[in-house]
Amino acid sequence: MSDKGLEIDLLGYLIIGIIGIIILLLFVSGPLSSLLRGTYCYFYTKILQQKSDYCAETQTGLQVFTISPNSQSELATYIAGYSISCWRDERPVVKKTIICYSINVNKHPGPVTEYDVTKIMETQQGCNILQNSKIDENGTLVDYPGNCGNADNLDWQVSGNAVTDQQLINIIYDATAGKITVQA
Repeated sequence: MSDKGLEIDLLGYLIIGIIGIIILLLFVSGPLSSLLRGTYCYFYTKILQQKSDYCAETQTGLQVFTISPNSQSELATYIAGYSISCWRDERPVVKKTIICYSINVNKHPGPVTEYDVTKIMETQQGCNILQNSKIDENGTLVDYPGNCGNADNLDWQVSGNAVTDQQLINIIYDATAGKITVQA
């Protein structure tokens, strides 16, 4: 009789132990991990006034800039620079699609196409960071005639295929496609 009581107690402890391990795993690697991290970092940095690399914030928020370019090449340089910056800074740390930069354009110097942006990237060695082997010409994807790498990592989603009078340009890291999207 006492052996059965011991076995039932042991079985109860095993079940409670397994449930505890499952809950621990949920906290460490599951959907509750961000809650656990946030709670830990709040107490560690705010209450204990300590600094930790684990709690360091990565910059993944939207940044808004206003520009007034004087030439088409200056506007293309802005678009290329922000695209390269988004690719370099956000791609390694972000696992979701985000808008890296919103660029308000106050002054339009003339139409800027994906070719113009890729040409700036090529001449400024930006293709070493962000490659763009295909460009959108009048709705058709064609090979870029220069040398900007072998990958097509820049997606051009601009109305009319040229930035002409659009007031807002978004530079987006698309995690699903693994590309930078220029949207205007």
